[in-house]
Amino acid sequence: MSRPQTGSHEVLCGGIAFSHVVEQHWISVYRLLYRMSGEAHDAEDLTQETFLRAFERRDSFRPGTNMRAWLMRIASNALFDLQRKRRTARATPLDDKQVQAAPTPAGPAETAELGGLLAEALARLPETQRLVFLLRSTEELSFRDIAGAIGTSEETARWHMLQARRQLLTMLDGKL
Repeated sequence: MSRPQTGSHEVLCGGIAFSHVVEQHWISVYRLLYRMSGEAHDAEDLTQETFLRAFERRDSFRPGTNMRAWLMRIASNALFDLQRKRRTARATPLDDKQVQAAPTPAGPAETAELGGLLAEALARLPETQRLVFLLRSTEELSFRDIAGAIGTSEETARWHMLQARRQLLTMLDGKL
């Protein structure tokens, strides 16, 4: 990743051009938000919101810390804000039709079925456990970075991961 030269018109975040931050982390932020929300449209909106918030608060990033963990914390906070807003909003349901999930890539039927079972089980986990599980398993963050991203201790992040694994094993027992 190259650093902008003096006089560059790029806005810096921790000494890195913000456009590079977006390019490098967009997919992982979107992936986390999609898995947490289950909705492609929400994930797109929340990813944009994450980078807008990061841009507005770029001076709060501390160089030497994990940029991705900082962005994941902003992303999870944006998701939680949306969920709180939806819980308090009174809306009339659109329809009784179920919204279909985004299509998965073509593959063996067993893989698709297992993926569906895992997605259902993940959706049933408490939010914090699901977030920790996804940050660890798909984003490969360390427990230290996860703790920073969710605002807790490393031990608590490890506990949430353990609980998520136990619950997933219980939910998927006999289905694998």
